[in-house]
Amino acid sequence: MTAPRFILQMQVSPDLSVAELAEIPSRRLMRAALALALTGCTDEGQSLAVSLQFLGGAEIAEINGQFRQRPQPTNCLSFPAPTQAWPGRRRPLGDILLCPAVVAREADEQGKPLRDHYRHLLIHSALHLLGHDHQEEEEAGIMEALETRLLAQLGVADPYRIQSNE
Repeated sequence: MTAPRFILQMQVSPDLSVAELAEIPSRRLMRAALALALTGCTDEGQSLAVSLQFLGGAEIAEINGQFRQRPQPTNCLSFPAPTQAWPGRRRPLGDILLCPAVVAREADEQGKPLRDHYRHLLIHSALHLLGHDHQEEEEAGIMEALETRLLAQLGVADPYRIQSNE
């Protein structure tokens, strides 16, 4: 399968500190992780549009409270675009929101390289945009296995095995 064509629209909140801005991975790293997760998802001649937003803790906590009834900062949130036929050449896939402060804290607490944790969260979020979920045990097993396989292709250790060994 060939990598999908996609447009990556990025926004960075003005509320992020200089330290948080410095921890955002390169566009190249983000595109590679997303491309891997999105392989095989487009029709001939079609491209995908993915919105990637980096938010501060207060911003993501507000959105998390509004949509998940958990008013605290979280590492990432995914909002798939409506699933309808898109006759045009660019199909909106959805929005991925990331909080650099939470991502960095988690990577440190879990002893993971920051760039690997970002890769994991980007793949995880892209799979949500494609309709995968982990609410039920069976769904979680399928999604985690897919994430682990994709991350291995990038040379990233199984994030679920690392967490269970702590």
